[in-house]
Amino acid sequence: MKYAELIHLLKTEQNIDVLDARREEIAELMPSIRVMFDFDQKNAAHQYDLWKHCLHVAIGLPRNLDDDMLYLAALVHDIGKPDCQVPDRVEGERHMHYPNHPERSAEILLKHILPELESHGMRYTEAEHRRFYYYVYYHDERMKLSQKMVNTHLDLVGKEVFQNLMILEVADAVAHVQIPIIRERVRVCSILAGLTGEQLQEVENLKDVDEVKLINNLRNAIA
Repeated sequence: MKYAELIHLLKTEQNIDVLDARREEIAELMPSIRVMFDFDQKNAAHQYDLWKHCLHVAIGLPRNLDDDMLYLAALVHDIGKPDCQVPDRVEGERHMHYPNHPERSAEILLKHILPELESHGMRYTEAEHRRFYYYVYYHDERMKLSQKMVNTHLDLVGKEVFQNLMILEVADAVAHVQIPIIRERVRVCSILAGLTGEQLQEVENLKDVDEVKLINNLRNAIA
């Protein structure tokens, strides 16, 4: 598989079976991803194995956004989980947790994924490197309607990239079992993804924002 074909599939395909059927072709570009194949997450919030979860996240993004790095990040955002798996103290191996997996995923991105892609002739700009790393490192950020949290991200990457992260978080959350904490994540990140720049500067003082409309707008973009 050529890199351009992978990006096209990630940005346009709506059936994970099409992507899954070509997993070995994708792995020729990024051999490191094989660790995700058929990996049982053993977690009550997950109904898919690790690889298929990531495929659901990738195709759960709105189709044909401009930023290729967003789709690549969706595909590999949880690649660090196998290295971070620990059993629940009560339920043991029936229920696993994955502390610090975003950080580990970001490490694997730098040490393995990017060099693998670059070995196939890909050349990324510094800005693309930063966005790819940012999306993976912060994909599990527990966002709140907090001005301090929002400002931290706006200062780090600006409005467009931050709101792309929120879109990624929504796609990630929707690919989970919809337990209450996950539904709240969808709500908060959908709101933040749809706010204007001015509204993002007044997150804690929002009054006339139609939360339902913002959430539905993003859901419609994903559907």
